[in-house]
Amino acid sequence: MIESFTIKNYLCYREETEFSFLASKKEGSKKSLPPSWYKEIDGKRILRLLICVGLNGSGKTKMFSALRYLRTLAISRPSKPSEKPIFRPFLLDNYSFKNPTELQLTYYINETCYKYRIKVSNERIEEEELVIKGNRSCRVYLRTHDTKTDKVQIVYGNGCDLSKNDRHDLEINTVANSTVLSSFAYLNLESKILSANLYYFEDKISYVKKGDKSLADKLKTDDREKDALIKKMILRLLKDVNTNICDYEVEEATLNISELESHGAPVALIKAMREQYPSGVIVHKNLKFIHSTSECRKALDSEVESLGTMNIIRLLVVLFDIILGKKSTTVDEVESGIHTKALEFILKMYLSLAKDCQLIVATHDLHILNSSFLRKDAVRLFKKMETGAISVKRPEYIHNTVSFFRTYYREVAPEIDSIISQLSIFEDYERDLFGE
Repeated sequence: MIESFTIKNYLCYREETEFSFLASKKEGSKKSLPPSWYKEIDGKRILRLLICVGLNGSGKTKMFSALRYLRTLAISRPSKPSEKPIFRPFLLDNYSFKNPTELQLTYYINETCYKYRIKVSNERIEEEELVIKGNRSCRVYLRTHDTKTDKVQIVYGNGCDLSKNDRHDLEINTVANSTVLSSFAYLNLESKILSANLYYFEDKISYVKKGDKSLADKLKTDDREKDALIKKMILRLLKDVNTNICDYEVEEATLNISELESHGAPVALIKAMREQYPSGVIVHKNLKFIHSTSECRKALDSEVESLGTMNIIRLLVVLFDIILGKKSTTVDEVESGIHTKALEFILKMYLSLAKDCQLIVATHDLHILNSSFLRKDAVRLFKKMETGAISVKRPEYIHNTVSFFRTYYREVAPEIDSIISQLSIFEDYERDLFGE
């Protein structure tokens, strides 16, 4: 689980910006805090859910991008040593592009706390460090770049469990544009600590991309036991949020590419198909939902279902994957097409099931701030400054008798409210469009 994530000089984040998952002591005593919201590790209460709110263009998606960028740097080894690393500094001034991007993640693997830190320029990875945190921090390694010799240097600490020979092999195989972790993955070396951290970045940090995989593929996989469990949970929730869907089924149709070839399909088409389907078989899955009403029971293709219903199911599949896989995952525009009441129900359901996982969501549905179950210290308020840089903060303490939603709604972009109240402003738009 993530304790904190820090960004500096990445896209819209010019200044050092920290996203802490630590619960606030102002939210009450341990006895009064809903235990579903956090997990206590080593005396720290780490939140299982962060809710990011702010206007369009206020940096919510870019924060998710920064976490994805860190993960990619940590585990991906460039195909060529001469490749330059992807570099995305703040560009709305005349100096930030000269400085490296700095990212830092503090996280737990089981009960052990680690800090992973990296600096990246347009030329190379300038620094990289892995530390075991505790009463006495213990460095695993510190990687730097020697400008005189133009080579990577690695200093190993007491926390490193590599053998002497493996340390040497790792250093000489870590090039300017690859991280120590990604080089370790490339080599056949033994280290429980590096293996655990590599696995953490590979498997425990994820992000949701829209349209990356069809819903039918997600609902019917090779894992029948998991599919059955997810189906049971989805149907239960669809019933609880008042849909009339009582079941669903995934039909499969297969086509052998060799059959198309024997019937004279173009060579270029066959080649493209074989590249996309190396098995030589094209599998199409069709998802149908069974509706039960007072009038009848019918199966309908997923194409005729509402956007909200489909997005509820997509979100549920994601959440069950997070919970079962014990992951930390970002979901942008979590409310897309989903009614506030249904979203509130789903997030509360997630918190009731979450154990060793975390969900970071961005939303424009401010009514979620009205939810009675909401912990205000789990909200992050995003705002774009006049410089183009982003400011992120926790809400200031608000007594339970004061509406958090109303307080924030009045504070967010009051200048827009002022403009909206002036009906004459819209006459300017009319003149721009149609003329005098």
